[in-house]
Amino acid sequence: MEAVLAIIFIFGSIPAIIIALSYFRNRCLERTALIAANKEADLFREADQKPKHYLTMKYGMLLVGLALGVLMGALIEAHTFLNEATAYFPMVLAFGGLSLVLFYVLFKDKMNAA
Repeated sequence: MEAVLAIIFIFGSIPAIIIALSYFRNRCLERTALIAANKEADLFREADQKPKHYLTMKYGMLLVGLALGVLMGALIEAHTFLNEATAYFPMVLAFGGLSLVLFYVLFKDKMNAA
């Protein structure tokens, strides 16, 4: 099992590294071309950029929802005749989704105002 995970990690990380390097290389080339043409590199910045502090709250709520899903999956597995995959997978998805819906309900007015 560890050998399979190592192979997946190796073949998964190589394309990720190539994509990241090509992204930063092209970004640098685009900015260099803009500077050579005497244009501002402010084109890469959004004019009315929304604050990113809501993103932290969103991911925090998602992780708490996933943890509650794992907890509920363990409780369902212990107290019913369902097997492990049937207990954990739907609960993790349900509580993760509920946490994202709750985030949207709580912060939709604040995100639109910012």
